Amino acid sequence: MIRPVMQKRCTGIILYLLAITSTTLVPTRHALAWQGPYDYAVIEIDTLGGLIGEGRGINDFGVVTGGDSTGQWLHAFTWSNGTLTDMGVLDPHPGSKGQEINNFGWIAGGSGAYNPIEMATLWKDGEIISLGTLGGDNSHAFGINDSGQVVGKAYPILGENIRWPFIWQDGVMTALEIFPNAEDRGGEAWDINNLGEAVGFAWPDSGSQHAVMWTADGTLVDLTPDLFGQAHGINNLGEVAGFVEYANAVIWRDGVPTQIHDWGLAQDSYAEAVNDFSEVSGYYIHWQSGDPYAFIWTEQTGMRTLEDLIAPQSRWELAYALDINDFGMIVGYGMHADLQRAYVATPVTPSIQLTNAHPGVAGQVNGIRASGLQPGTKVYFCWSGQGGGTLIPGCDVTVNALQLENPTVAGSAIADANGRATLKGNIPRNVSGKTLLFQAVIPSSCEISNLVVQTFE
Repeated sequence: MIRPVMQKRCTGIILYLLAITSTTLVPTRHALAWQGPYDYAVIEIDTLGGLIGEGRGINDFGVVTGGDSTGQWLHAFTWSNGTLTDMGVLDPHPGSKGQEINNFGWIAGGSGAYNPIEMATLWKDGEIISLGTLGGDNSHAFGINDSGQVVGKAYPILGENIRWPFIWQDGVMTALEIFPNAEDRGGEAWDINNLGEAVGFAWPDSGSQHAVMWTADGTLVDLTPDLFGQAHGINNLGEVAGFVEYANAVIWRDGVPTQIHDWGLAQDSYAEAVNDFSEVSGYYIHWQSGDPYAFIWTEQTGMRTLEDLIAPQSRWELAYALDINDFGMIVGYGMHADLQRAYVATPVTPSIQLTNAHPGVAGQVNGIRASGLQPGTKVYFCWSGQGGGTLIPGCDVTVNALQLENPTVAGSAIADANGRATLKGNIPRNVSGKTLLFQAVIPSSCEISNLVVQTFE
């Protein structure tokens, strides 16, 4: 199995008004309800011409950011429902990377060659803005909220490898509080919520890193006073995602850690993000292979391997799940057909019931039926030999997506008075012993069926 090297639902969209510094429309939904056994479609995000892609952040409209290879360098990008855009670099830096994107589409990240010089960068309404440093020659932004507050790390002394956490707002970068007597150690801020609460890690005056939170007034709170730890994500409820000593993923509620690590799955695990439904994304390191695997955790199901929730016969090895939005959409990167690619995994909500093909014998006429349709509805029957995901033409990815890769339309049928549509056709003899995947779709309403996995005799 080739995996990347380790580095550190909806039937519709209902809009509500979110009051922040100005007003924006933000989608909402109910918490994830696992349909099983295949809950996600996973969509490949192409590169900007190079070989490597990394998905890093996603907002509640399903817009993704990260870093895509143009050849020699990564460039920050946005991906929105199949449209990929190069966000460019902060002149004169050769490369860039987006880390997080808010609901206005503003991106926090960095521009540079990454070794050794880079500059914290904000992409906002067509502008590429340098956020500066704290006096040194290096900085990087990791998180942004809907008020435009940005957090990250910056170096206070020219030429020295000491970084301090910062918050940037309205053109001003300010150092966040660090532990007393730890000026030569500092820390990093990784995420910030819409209340202005930030999280990250900092070094005490001795010992290893501690996971920390900064309240809206800038007060430093030690989340792991007796343990090594890092905090990487915070939601608008003040819940924090991260990991503690021995690399166990945890979620903090009111400052109290709850372990979400699954010892049956993993040697180590790292929680990277938590949404407002307390759903956590991250990755774990497998006990035996040492390979990274993307996971999602919910209160109801515990830690689940993301690859187990997508269609079978997939060419995906989902290694890292680095962000999750309030739709339960997950962004990260992994290997697709032996190439490192960014992905977005989106929950699917079938509303059509699809049966297995009958009699399920190659070389004979088989029939497959969709039910639960409005009479007179035209439904398309698709098949593929590979699981994965494909956007439905004219449909937003936050609504539904097919769970087939490179699907072929076998044909269409019209629902009868009982709401049933049947497609019949001859299955070639060479399909005998092979497993095919089937799904029905109504593009006009973005409705899909359950996924049928069938091995033909």
